[in-house]
Amino acid sequence: MPDPLNDDRIHDQWWGGHDGLRCARIHGRTLSGGWRWRTHPSDEVWLWLNIEGSGLIWGKTERFILKPGMYALTGGGDASEWTCVRYPGTHQLELVVFSRKWLIDRLGRHQEWLHPALAKWLHHRQNLAFCGLMGVWERELCEALSKAILYPGPHRLLAEASILSWAAIRLFRSHSGDSGAGFCHTIKSNDPVRRAIEILRSRVDQPLDLATLAREVGVAQHHLSRKVSSQTGLTLQRHLRRLRIERACEALASRRFNVTEAALDCGYQSLSHFAKSFREETGLPPGEWLAKQQESS
Repeated sequence: MPDPLNDDRIHDQWWGGHDGLRCARIHGRTLSGGWRWRTHPSDEVWLWLNIEGSGLIWGKTERFILKPGMYALTGGGDASEWTCVRYPGTHQLELVVFSRKWLIDRLGRHQEWLHPALAKWLHHRQNLAFCGLMGVWERELCEALSKAILYPGPHRLLAEASILSWAAIRLFRSHSGDSGAGFCHTIKSNDPVRRAIEILRSRVDQPLDLATLAREVGVAQHHLSRKVSSQTGLTLQRHLRRLRIERACEALASRRFNVTEAALDCGYQSLSHFAKSFREETGLPPGEWLAKQQESS
């Protein structure tokens, strides 16, 4: 468990711990000194869901800046150490800690379909590090975890089911030959909101065509727009922007794209528009974000 070093006004509430799965909420307020703790995730993968507040997570060779609405996956071998620092302010994170045994028992039978970085971690215990923007699936998981903290009992069973659902969505590739640039959604859903966002994800390089999208998910345009906004808190256009920047982050982190190529790959024809969208979603301009990634590797 985390070991607070210099501030006790941020609290951690843990639950679970049986069968290789445990969860926690990190919440509270820290002042000018900030707050820091370290963990040694031997044979574990940590999912960090950053709801409120900003901070850093770093390991031996990786470093992430986590702002509200971002998530990260980290893991390592026996000698790994990860440090979390929270900047002054109010904070809330939801954590899910998966043991290697839990992942193998649930996902290991289909390792050829897993994201390559996770499959490599399961086989060789090498460091696992990924950072991205939270989508509707992470937000639904946060809601389930929040209820599990407030209402023990059946809500914790529902949270565990939500964790499995999240893992099925994010930790598998669309097909065995997929290069795996990022965690991909592979399960088709009958829910019009999920289905609409799935389609947007598959076409991030194309402009939003509401009429076509509504027809494909089988609902009226105005009904789809209203339902997406009410269930997720974001418009379809905002979802498209977030998905585009998520793809751009993955492209830049892969080192296979420069900033211009990443912008074109995710559907932006204007570099200034891309830079503005990137900064609004991540808090940094793309060049600075890329430089920080290169510094930490």
